[in-house]
Amino acid sequence: MMTSTKLNLPPVAEFSFTPNYLNPTDQQIVRFTSESYDLDGDSLAYKWMVDGEPVSEEKDYSAKLPVGRHFARLEVSDGYYNETTDNAIITIEPDQIYPTKQLRIKYKGMDYAASRVSPELDMTPSVIPDHERLDEQLSTIHDELGCNAVSIWAGDGYEDNLIEACRIALQKRFDRIYVLPKYMHFTVDEIAEKLAKLAPRITSLRETSDKIVWVIGNEFTYCVKDLIPGDTFRDKQTWVHNHHDGYIEAQQTNIPRVFETILPVIRKIYRYPVAYNAGPNEIDLVPWNDPLFESVCWNAYLKPAYRESTEKSLLDKFSQLKRFRKPIIASEFGCATWTGAGQASDTTLFQSQAYDEDEQADSIDRHCMMFNDARIDGAFLYIHNEEWDKGFGLYNGKKRKKGFYMYKSYQRAS
Repeated sequence: MMTSTKLNLPPVAEFSFTPNYLNPTDQQIVRFTSESYDLDGDSLAYKWMVDGEPVSEEKDYSAKLPVGRHFARLEVSDGYYNETTDNAIITIEPDQIYPTKQLRIKYKGMDYAASRVSPELDMTPSVIPDHERLDEQLSTIHDELGCNAVSIWAGDGYEDNLIEACRIALQKRFDRIYVLPKYMHFTVDEIAEKLAKLAPRITSLRETSDKIVWVIGNEFTYCVKDLIPGDTFRDKQTWVHNHHDGYIEAQQTNIPRVFETILPVIRKIYRYPVAYNAGPNEIDLVPWNDPLFESVCWNAYLKPAYRESTEKSLLDKFSQLKRFRKPIIASEFGCATWTGAGQASDTTLFQSQAYDEDEQADSIDRHCMMFNDARIDGAFLYIHNEEWDKGFGLYNGKKRKKGFYMYKSYQRAS
């Protein structure tokens, strides 16, 4: 008579840890979660090791770790002398590298991309953020950077991502959430049609919370098809850089016409006030007196080498905008991370310049000091999750840039 014996299979050891998309800091709790399993259904015993030292025999483990690189190891046993392991190297960064300063504005904000805007803008997320990443990144903006406001935007076809990100942001208890669909390279009529189609979903969000503000557009000069020459954003940037007078003339002629088309559409389909992010030279072409606008939003970049972008000229403009008796918002500001980025108007120059985190950090510092002097209502740093190493994003891979720490150092004054 033949008998068979069933071999006991070894367990599989696996674990994950959070925070994940950025390196944890020495002030954050790192949460290790076992995802181990046993194909035979045997009960498992766990042994966590950090830097070779046993730290826990619980299924999951949490702890703060000091700055530096750490080796985490999980050993799993099924009780039959079968053991397997999983390992990870974790880099812990300092919580802060700059002294604390005050930012005396109501809304300390961050721009956040829930998708790409158009295929040629390859510096924005190459992988569309899923729910887990949206949740963790928005937590970083609110909890670590200390932002009480966020401007969430997404391109055509990614409206679902836009709405989901806004719903997550509401759960994070931001005081102000700007919702910005960025429709690029469409005619003004096509943009109006897309806004009308989106309106019911924005209305549903707004009826959930008055913290929601719909931004109906951003720099129409670059987004609306044929306002200026160029098939792509970079084509248009290059044309503007080489044809300043033609750029100004095109704006003065076309931007008022865009609003003459879009505002009546918005008025029919949406019963709440809206916002618009005006480009640097669009600011005086937007009908801010219209009660449809709840605030005056201006993409205000400080570039001291240019007469219209010095601290004095920007402070003067902020002062002039107060005549509208509405909240004044710097809807975009920031700097890329390459030498000279704080001065340059042509971002294509980055290819010949050195990577430079100090350039970005110093620019953020100057902007924040200027906003304090301007006594405006809010400011939004551009942009949290840009993946282009030399770009405006606040991290490189999983490592925080100095600009991240600089913006974090400016704590909002109540």
